[in-house]
This record gives sequence, structure tokens and C-alpha cells, in this order.
Amino acid sequence: MANVTAHRELDEVRAPESLPTVAIKAGDRGVVVDVFERPRPAVRVEYADGEGQTKALVTYSSDFTKTLEVIPERA
Repeated sequence: MANVTAHRELDEVRAPESLPTVAIKAGDRGVVVDVFERPRPAVRVEYADGEGQTKALVTYSSDFTKTLEVIPERA
């Protein structure tokens, strides 16, 4: 099966929308850390603060139109 997303691990992407519960603003930079084909095409993105500490892991549909899961970093 061919890769169903245009993104690959370590690609830099921009947040498509704000997620105030984890202090992510639309346009914030993140890095793709996982690409999934099953159970549905999706990508997991890590967002970090200015010091490099993870703020959250966010899973999006492969076309970034749906936020599927938000995992906040625990302090």
C-alpha cells in the first residue's frame, strides 16, 4: 500500500488551528513524529516551547482537516 500522506517523519508543519488547552496557536511550528496508515491515515505532530520542552502531541487526519487526539505534556 502506498503512503497515503504527503508528510514524513521529521517534516516541519504549521498548526492548522489554535488549541488553547495546550497553548498552541494557529501557525505554530511542529514536527511530524509519526505517520499512520491504519486504522486511518493520520500524522502525529509534536509541538514544543521556545526552550524545546514538549507542549503537546497532536494527531491530525493526514490532510490536517481534523484534529483526532490531543495529548498534553505532563509537567
